[in-house]
Amino acid sequence: MTSFMKRFIAFFIGRVIAPHYWAVSAISILLSVLSVWVIATQANINSDFKALLPTTSAAYQAMDEVGGRVGSGSALFVVVDSPDTEANKRFAEVYANTLRELPDVALAHYHNDKSFFEKNKLLYLDKEDLSGLRERIADKIKDAKRKANPLFVSLGFDDDEEDDALLNTSELEEKYSNLSQNSYKEYLISDDGYSLTIVVRFVESSTDLASTEQLIARVQQVGADLEPAKYHPEMKLEYGGGLINRQAEYSSIVDDIKTSAWSTIIGLFLVIGLYFRRVRAVFFVLAPLIMGVAWTLAFSFWFFGELTTVATFIFAVLLGLGIDYSIHFLNEYDIYRRKGFEPVDALVECFGTTGRATVIGGVSTMVTFVVLAFAQFRGLSQFGQVASIGIVCTLIAMLVVLPAMILTVHRILPYDPPLGEKDEAASMLSPAYWVDEVRAKPLAPVFLGIALLISVFAGYQLQNVEFEENFRVIGKMQLPWQGESEREAATKQAEKLAKRQARLTERRARAVREAVDPETYIAPREQKSVGDKYTSATSGMRSSTPTLLLFDEEDQAREVYEYMAEQHANGELDAVRSVSAIYSFVPGTIAEQEERMVEINAIRELLEDDDISFLKADERKRIDEMRDSLDVKPFTAHDLPDWTKRLFKEAGDQAKAPDPGEEFAFGYLIYVNESIDSMKGEQARRFLGQMEDVKEATQVDFRVGSQSYIYIAMLDQIKTDGLRMMSIALLMTLLVLMWGFGNPLRALYALLPVLIGMFWMLGVAGFIGLNLDFFNVIIIPVLIGAGVDDGVHFYAHYRAQGRGSVGAVMKSLGGALVMTTITSAIGFMGLAVTDYGGLKSMGYLAIIGLSMTLLGTMLVLPAILWLAEKYDIHWLAQD
Repeated sequence: MTSFMKRFIAFFIGRVIAPHYWAVSAISILLSVLSVWVIATQANINSDFKALLPTTSAAYQAMDEVGGRVGSGSALFVVVDSPDTEANKRFAEVYANTLRELPDVALAHYHNDKSFFEKNKLLYLDKEDLSGLRERIADKIKDAKRKANPLFVSLGFDDDEEDDALLNTSELEEKYSNLSQNSYKEYLISDDGYSLTIVVRFVESSTDLASTEQLIARVQQVGADLEPAKYHPEMKLEYGGGLINRQAEYSSIVDDIKTSAWSTIIGLFLVIGLYFRRVRAVFFVLAPLIMGVAWTLAFSFWFFGELTTVATFIFAVLLGLGIDYSIHFLNEYDIYRRKGFEPVDALVECFGTTGRATVIGGVSTMVTFVVLAFAQFRGLSQFGQVASIGIVCTLIAMLVVLPAMILTVHRILPYDPPLGEKDEAASMLSPAYWVDEVRAKPLAPVFLGIALLISVFAGYQLQNVEFEENFRVIGKMQLPWQGESEREAATKQAEKLAKRQARLTERRARAVREAVDPETYIAPREQKSVGDKYTSATSGMRSSTPTLLLFDEEDQAREVYEYMAEQHANGELDAVRSVSAIYSFVPGTIAEQEERMVEINAIRELLEDDDISFLKADERKRIDEMRDSLDVKPFTAHDLPDWTKRLFKEAGDQAKAPDPGEEFAFGYLIYVNESIDSMKGEQARRFLGQMEDVKEATQVDFRVGSQSYIYIAMLDQIKTDGLRMMSIALLMTLLVLMWGFGNPLRALYALLPVLIGMFWMLGVAGFIGLNLDFFNVIIIPVLIGAGVDDGVHFYAHYRAQGRGSVGAVMKSLGGALVMTTITSAIGFMGLAVTDYGGLKSMGYLAIIGLSMTLLGTMLVLPAILWLAEKYDIHWLAQD
């Protein structure tokens, strides 16, 4: 250490901290209390995957346009449940009308009034089918007249069945049953009749916790105020869909935060207590650390407004990383106090050794986070920004608050440790406690050989490491001995078949009971969960998070819809379950309708000119019913019922201008319900590929607002940024170490445990079946910054004590290295114990990486130094 640095440390501790330790302690406590208040009042979490993408991403901009034009892309399904279907309808009418009066609600829909389509049903028939219908009516009238002729003589054949077929339209009804208006139920009632669903969409898109909860609470309060029990004593209201799922996700995240925080703090408390075996030591380590984390979160929520799911859990990472500084510092402080130094002098001395290494390690860690802060992927960048703030806060807490608290507590409760070496029991974590240097030194080549064998094993296992694109299995491991046997697979298949057969048997039994006594038969509930109820009510045709195709021109939307509808009908778009637009309710162009009107008018003239009195009574009734359908004229989307238009309403503040005479725009959107799982990368890519095929075939450019698009964009972005950020983080860390040790080769030596640890980590991950994913890739640059501390502290202590001090460094520092690894692992264990798969995978990979880095430090660094001393490698073994 330079004389300048010694003088600066003596001045900082002796003239700044020592005279004002009371004030420093009091200010830090007040600042922490204020931080807790800010967190409690300003905390806001955005769990939407869109928040992880850069704002320049096409996927982000498409979803942003969805929010600006359509409003809420996710739906809220309100399920009205009671045994009385009519009571459900009455309540739903009042509830929906009340919701529509709210300025936040863009849609409250439960009733598909089909009267308009019943009246105009003939316009939806092809010209050929209309011509066939006209001929059949004419044949029927002609045949009826022939039979009414007194000279008619039957040949004895029974042609009643043939006569009935002449006016039987069941085949036509079957043919056109898949029309949009026919695929919707009159009322959104579940198949078992026990529940009715109201589909609610909001004017504004909400992605954060506070906005989502406010919207849902408002709708729930309206329902409660209407007192559903007045309509039926068993009536209850249930809520489901995308917004409820998001709210449940928020609640899960909050629960995970609590679980993670408590498990981390309790784990750290126990481990630190066992290591130092003094209550005040636990306080010295944890108090400044918790303060630094509180400052970080308070500033982050205040500055950013909201944090992503990944950034929210930075507290667990900081607890694990920041505690390293306090442990190294307090461990060194104890050593000097045992040597007889007074508290202030001991602080000065340990600042000169551990303080320097801590600053180097802290700067190295912060550099990796700063690198992440410049990533395009916001999941990385915000994590890096918050973590950078956190490193600064925890370093300040360690370098300023910890010394002040030590002096404050010493003034209140003086403590003078016994002179001499720290007892051996406290050093059990040190490798030197278990391995004597005299015996270990000749085994240096053996240690390097063991490291080489581990490296060969890791290299072999690397082939098993893949990038996991299936979100459903993120955080799950498949250990080599956990493979599913053929017998287990056969058993599961048999169980599935047995359950299916049981359901079929139950349905047949119900059918028999209903046939035996239909008057007293009460249908059992078939849809029991909220999801089953609204899925049944909407016939699976409405997703709570559909894909939206956005257009600038109505003609473009119509062209693409017609192409997609035709392709889907032909089975070409297998990744699509349904396609709907306002044009799905229109029977073709005006020209096509005019062609059909020729046949419709011909039927009208036929019925007006011919005498149908010869027909049977039931046949005349059917003809009379048909007359009402003949009084039609061609129409456009603007003539459709309001409820169809509202399904495609643009309600956002950037909505397209409505056409003259309309309240809102509705002709620029196509809703696509996917038949794939958008959280499975392979399927999501297939869906997006089909959307690109539609663009190419129609030569129409449109935006795709889709969870699939967001997910794939996120995967591609993290793959690109992850590798680039990891490379830059390694380079920047090496530069910081070069600055700290003054030599690139020495810097590379200090970085060696990180390089070895990351390589071994990937090998272990491949062995246990833990794949890389867009969550745990984020943690790799973090591990570079965190893992470098081991090498930095080890080599800094060795250089401070000089040649021949490897054993002494192992004895004094080894326990602290093991301890900091354990405490860091406990911090990341706070992620591993959550229910969120992505956070689990981060925790698992981090724990493996830290363990492998420690193992590399203990196996490789001492062995290399022993060999450097033996073969007199001056640049490494001495100045």
